[in-house]
Amino acid sequence: MNPQEQRYRLLKDNLSSSQIIISPGRFLRPKDSAKKTSAECPFCPAAEHLTPPTLFQLPREGNWQVRVFRNLFPLVSPDEADDAYGIHEVIVETPQHDARFHRLPVRAISKVMYAIRERMKLHRTNERLQTLIAFRNQGLRGGASLAHPHTQLVGLSWIPPGLMTQSQAFVDMAEKGCCPLCLNPTDPLIVAEEGSFRAFSPPAPRFPRETWIAPCRHEPAFSNLKDTELDDLSALLKKLLSALATLTSPKDLDYNLVFHTEPLNGEQGTFHTHIEILPRPEALAGFEMGTGLFVNPIAPQQSVSELRHLLLTTQG
Repeated sequence: MNPQEQRYRLLKDNLSSSQIIISPGRFLRPKDSAKKTSAECPFCPAAEHLTPPTLFQLPREGNWQVRVFRNLFPLVSPDEADDAYGIHEVIVETPQHDARFHRLPVRAISKVMYAIRERMKLHRTNERLQTLIAFRNQGLRGGASLAHPHTQLVGLSWIPPGLMTQSQAFVDMAEKGCCPLCLNPTDPLIVAEEGSFRAFSPPAPRFPRETWIAPCRHEPAFSNLKDTELDDLSALLKKLLSALATLTSPKDLDYNLVFHTEPLNGEQGTFHTHIEILPRPEALAGFEMGTGLFVNPIAPQQSVSELRHLLLTTQG
């Protein structure tokens, strides 16, 4: 094989302004099969020898409840000489192989949020990195390759086009004297609040019942969130994912959870850190892939109404 085909590379399409990471070895990453058991899962306790060494765990000593290690099949290159340099870590959220994230206790979800914050805080000191993004994929339509609950953290040495556009939008809005995520408490797109965090529908949701969560105060970096704020976030996240699962039933709730934080290069304080919950009831089809336009059968007002009603009914 040509050595050029084995290198991590960042390719740019001048026609569409898109970027593609050539990531050798990603096809080799393990995937669940119908016959796979917890005894064969590399993320389960007693299988730590199947993964790279532990970088961080909670609790710090003894049996872990949350464990972090380098991804054995990274999206980006660990070699700083590569143009596709970055970091890629796995955050195993629970020792329980068959657990569902939204069914974990709030305290357990808080530990996951704490681990994400601490790893982001560490990697902010890496001067080569410009972007940090955490995400979890749930279900086949969400792109999950292993069922054991886990989140991934990726750091990039550049800012990809989508995040660059979003970051610039915050700058542009700040110049007009406002932040699009510092919502008025009476905003009709707000779904629910939990202490210091607020859930709402974006004005133009790409997916049915797409919901975002952001701190009520203006905070650019996820790594700056306080412990009490992480607890509020965890409680709200559990309620929302549980409600979305109920509305999706009898199908499984497949989704992506994406953590956005301000770019690391030249922070301006205009960004508002947030989490995007992207339900994935269907696979993306040719129209979406070919045009970049998303077709959503549920208006944001309907989504807000459904979620509000369900959350009020559940709490009542």
